[in-house]
Parts: sequence; structure tokens; C-alpha cells
Amino acid sequence: MIRLHTDGLLRRLLLFILLFSLCFTVLASSVQLYFEYRREMRDIEARMALIRAGYLASLERSLWDLDEAQLDTQLRGLVDFSDVARVRLLSDDFQLLRGAAEPQGPLRIERFSLDYQPPSGPARHLGELEVSIDLGAVHRRLYATGVASLLWMGVFLCGLAVALSGLFYRLVTRHLQVMAEFARRIAAGQWQEPLRLARRPSTRADELDTVANALDDMRRAILSDIERRERDRLALQDKRDELQAMVERRTASLARAKDDAEAANLAKSRFLATMSHELRTPLNGILGMAELLRGGRLEAADRQRVEALYKAGEGLLAILNEVLYFARLEEGESRAELVGFSLRQLCQEVLALLEPMAREHGDTLQLAIDEQLAEYQHGAEQYLRQVLSNLLANAIKFTEHGQVRLSVQVLASEPAAQRLRVAVSDNGIGIEPAVQARIFERFVQASEAVARRYGGTGLGLAICKHLVEKLGGRIGLDSAQGQGSCFWFELDLARGQPLAARPPGPAANACLDILVVEDVALNREVAGGLLLRDGHRVSFAEDAAQAVQACAERRFDLILLDVQLPGMSGVELCRQLRGMPGPNRHSRILALTAGVQPGQVPGYLEAGMQGVLAKPLRLDQLRQALAGAAPGEVSAADPNMDWALLDTHRALLGEQKLQGLLKVLRQSLEQHATALAEALPAQDFTEVLHLAHRLAGSCDSLGFSGLAALLRRLENAARAHDESALKALHGSLPAELAQARATLEQLIQR
Repeated sequence: MIRLHTDGLLRRLLLFILLFSLCFTVLASSVQLYFEYRREMRDIEARMALIRAGYLASLERSLWDLDEAQLDTQLRGLVDFSDVARVRLLSDDFQLLRGAAEPQGPLRIERFSLDYQPPSGPARHLGELEVSIDLGAVHRRLYATGVASLLWMGVFLCGLAVALSGLFYRLVTRHLQVMAEFARRIAAGQWQEPLRLARRPSTRADELDTVANALDDMRRAILSDIERRERDRLALQDKRDELQAMVERRTASLARAKDDAEAANLAKSRFLATMSHELRTPLNGILGMAELLRGGRLEAADRQRVEALYKAGEGLLAILNEVLYFARLEEGESRAELVGFSLRQLCQEVLALLEPMAREHGDTLQLAIDEQLAEYQHGAEQYLRQVLSNLLANAIKFTEHGQVRLSVQVLASEPAAQRLRVAVSDNGIGIEPAVQARIFERFVQASEAVARRYGGTGLGLAICKHLVEKLGGRIGLDSAQGQGSCFWFELDLARGQPLAARPPGPAANACLDILVVEDVALNREVAGGLLLRDGHRVSFAEDAAQAVQACAERRFDLILLDVQLPGMSGVELCRQLRGMPGPNRHSRILALTAGVQPGQVPGYLEAGMQGVLAKPLRLDQLRQALAGAAPGEVSAADPNMDWALLDTHRALLGEQKLQGLLKVLRQSLEQHATALAEALPAQDFTEVLHLAHRLAGSCDSLGFSGLAALLRRLENAARAHDESALKALHGSLPAELAQARATLEQLIQR
């Protein structure tokens, strides 16, 4: 029985034959009809020629003789001609019509002029003979002929198609079915039975024999390949144990190499942290002492020497910061935090900060901003601030008594973003063409003479290039030696929303009781001198034991805690102070560290610290950090938020790191607030104690004092197993959480 796919092949073959037969029949019939039509037209022309040659003369004679009977006989004879539908004679004497008065169908009308030549005189025009040929009869004969031709040829060709299809099935398709069955057996793994076709053997192989032989050769090749693979499998099995042992040895070797690499990377990180601390610690003493001397009564020469000492220390600090910052960039510690900001305001702030430096060099700062620039942007503000500061500081540094111009140009503007070109140009010393191609590489400066005269590390432009490329932009320069330089970068900045208004924090004008926990005597002297200058009362502790004893004896408004203390670290000491009962359990604690690593700050805050102060200490930064420590002022301004603490974080860590910490707090609230809300009605004191303590420390560290106070009351009630207090506080928790979440969203969207 023929299978479906074979039927499909036969159907297609039959359809192709029938289609070809139809086309051939139509074409042949059309050719035949064409020649029939030409024959009919020739017959009509022959009849018209006969009328012209044999009838016109007699008609003219009869018309001249006015023999109407003869004219009627002649016209009747013309009507008897084949396909003549009507004959009409038009003259001055006769109007004769023979045949159908109004014949139907298409007509061919022939008109013959009747002119008689009398024996004497000129020829006379007697009238006109009109003969109408019925073409409809011609068409009917052609139609009948075409239909008959199509019918007979169609019957013949259909029979031929069926015969050819049957012949094709017998010769081809039934053998294809056998081959298909053979292929399925091969796919199923039945390789032993050869292929046999039900056909007579022939001395001359045709195409089917070729395909059948190829399929059978494939079967034999598969069998041979299976045997070869089995031999190979047995050989591989013999080597398996040896290879497995080798893999185990290599795996152990790679594990050791991985451990060595991790140890080397850890050693590098430790070296970086150690170098940061060891360099910043003496530098803290140098700048601190210089800061104290600057405020004393000195002679002009001594004041000049102290000023030179302070500026040299600042230069050394700038070099150290650049080296450490670039090391953090290479380690991938710095990540772009996208925040809302105003580029126009950012440019103004950077220029304002660099105005004193420009005045020292006698430079004039200019700002030009495209009017098409959007009012607010959304992007990595901290990266842009760093790039602008580096480029402007370089321009001021290498320009004396000249002009430095910062311009922002809108290259393309779309509803969601703008393509910007920011350029910093100056008319300073310029850069040699040979150096321009590698000026953005690490430790590259314009020349050795420039390096000796102006100093620096050659890392500022490398940092700029790294940050701009991380933002998806590109950076370049145009410069001519002796004529100035123009450093520019292009990038896309998304449009932002208006920044949320934030209440200003209060200024610190109260006298505070401050405990400085610092193991280095020089650093204690510097911190004490700066704090005593502003009228604060200062106590000192050299290690954790002295700090614990001092905190047990009296209350301090503020504790400045070095994170690297001998014995117990500052982070562990902070946890101990937060956990032990006493007057300083909720006192404000700020970390003192020579290396403000972004990855370490969350650990400080998690331990209970509320901010970080970077060494070497600066008087302005110290005053700004202490602004939120005055007792009684923050709660009067806002009982739920410590805005001064947020300002301190923003000044010390930057907006980028502060945004990251706020997002961490938001994530912590989302993770633990629901669990706390479920634990309260269940009177699960252990869970409430754990969650409230954890959330309270995070909220207090970032200035959410209202929510932190409520959480600490929950913590105390859970510790005391006070069911009535938990029920009373449970009702206030949702409102405080909602207010804290709303404030967080406003701060994060800034």
C-alpha cells in the first residue's frame, strides 16, 4: 500500500503533468483558433472580392436601367451568400433592403460605390451598396471548434498523465518507499539487514541502483564505525584511571594557584591599607601642627614658613589621595551611583571651590553654559565632580595670570537625554605634540621640566579618562605649546527631576564634651588642639580599655574613635560601647581613619558609628562634622531626622557614597520591617529584640532619629518581656516606617 508521503509525491507529479497538459492544451487550442479565425477572415475577404468583381457591374447596369425587379433579384442573391446578414442599396431612385432589418451581434459593414460609365459622356455616380457581414456566426463556429478541440485534447492528456503517474510509481516511488523504510531501520539501530529493492536485476545500473548502493554502503560504514568506536572506548577505558588521577593533580594545582592569587591580592589590599594608614598618620601630625601654628601669634617670617609647610603637606596629601584613588579604581571598588543633580549648579560649586587656587595664580575663571541645557540631570554626579575638579585644577595649575574657561555645550537633545560636550580651556603653557598622544596614560606629564616645576603624580588625567569611559563617554584635548590647552569630554546625560528641598541643618556653636580615642600621641595633640581652639572640652584615651573606663565614669556628647587601635579595634570597641549599659550608650561616635575605603564605611555604620572623619584632620571638616553633635538643637529643628548628621556624611563621604548607604538602609527596611511587624503581634520577644536592635543601629547611623528611638524602645520592651509596652509601641510603628520610607525615597531621588 502506498504511504501518505508517497501519495504526496505522486499527487504533485500528477498535478504537474495536468498543469502542463492544461497549459499545452490551451496553447494548442489558441493556436488552432487563431488559424481558424484567419481562414474565416480570408473567406469573408474572398466573398467581398467576388461581389466587387462579379456583382457591382450588373448592379450598376440595372440601376442605370431603373430595373427594380432585376435589382431585387440581384440583392436576394447577395443575401444568400454565407454570413451576409443584410444588403442595402441606397440611390436617388431606390432604397432597397434585403435580409434582417436590425441584425444582432457584431457586424462587419462593407460599402461599395456604384458608378456607371455610359457610352458617351463622363461616369455617373448612381448610389452605394452596403453589405453587412454577421461576425457572430463566425465566432460561434470558432467557439464550437475550440471547445471540441479542448475536450478531445484534455481527455487525451489526462489519460496520458494518469498513465505517466502510474509508470512513475512503478519505476520510482515504490522503491523510494523501500529506501525510506531502510533509513528508518538504520536510525533505529538495525544495521544488519541489507537493502533490497523489488526489481529485476539489470546489467546497467541506473540512478535508483546508485542510491540503493550508497545507502547500503552507509550501513556498512556505520557498522565499521561502531566497531572502531567500541575499540576506542575500550582503549579509553584503560586510560580513564590515569586521566582521572591527572585531573585530580591538576585540580589540586589550580586550587593552590587560586589560593596563592587570592593571598597575593589580599596582601596587595593589606599593603594599600597599611600604606594609607602609615602615610596619613604622620601627615596628620604635620598638617595638624601646621594648622595649630597658623592660628597662633607668629612673626611674618615664621608665618610664611608655616604656610609653606602647610601647603607642602597639602600637596603631599593630594599626591597620596590620587595614588590611592587610582588604586581603588583599578581594583573596581569605585562604582557609579546614579543620582539626581543639576550640572549647572555642579559647575558653579566646583568653580567656587577652586576660586582661591585661581586667585593665588592670578587667573580669571569663566563659566559658559548652553541655554539648551536641561535644568536637572540624572547620572553619576560624583564622577563628574571628580573629572571637573581634576581638569580645572590642572588648568589653573599650569596657567599664571591668565584665563580658565569652563563651557558646557548641548550637541543633541532628546526627550529623555542630552548629548553634552564639556570643555576646560586655558591660555597656559600648553602641551607638546609628542606628549599629547599619551597624556591620558598613568604617570605621564607634559615634560620633565614641567614635572620638576609643578610637581604632581601624572595620575589626574588618567583618572579623568577612566571615569569618563565608565560613564560611556570619550575624552580628548586640543593643545598648542605655549598657547594653552583645551581638555574636553562628551557623554550622554539623562534628564532629571527637580531636586527635593531639604531643611538646613543647624550650626554647631555649643561647647561639647568630647572623648578622643587615639593611640598616636601626635594625632591626639593635633585633634585636641583643633577642638580646644573652638572651645570644646576634650578628654583622651590611648586604647580601648581607657576608653571603656572613661565612658563608664561620665557622659560625652561626642566620641572620636580611631578604628585602628592596639588590641581591640575601634569597630569592636564601638560595638562594645553600644551594647553595654551606661551614659554613653547612645552618644554620637565618629570614626577616625587614615584610609576611607568605600567598602569599609558600611561596616563602621553597622557597628554603631554615625560618621567618618578622614585623617589628616582639617579644621573646616571637623567643624562641619561636629555641627550635629550640639545637644538639644537637632531635636528642636526636626524630631524625626538628624539633617546635620546627613550633611556630615555628605561632606565626608560625598553624595555618591551617601546615596549608596541610603539604598542599603532602604533595602534593610524592606527586608526586616515586615518580619518585625509579624513578630510583634506574636509576642516573639527574641525576634523583636534582634530585628529592632539591627534596624535601630542602621537608622540612627543615617540620621533617622525618630524611627531609631521607637525601635530602641521596642528593643528595651522586648528585652524586658514587657507585653503591654510592645502592644503600645506596635500601633506607632507603621506610621514611623511610612514616614521614614517617604523621606528615604526623597533623599534617594535627589
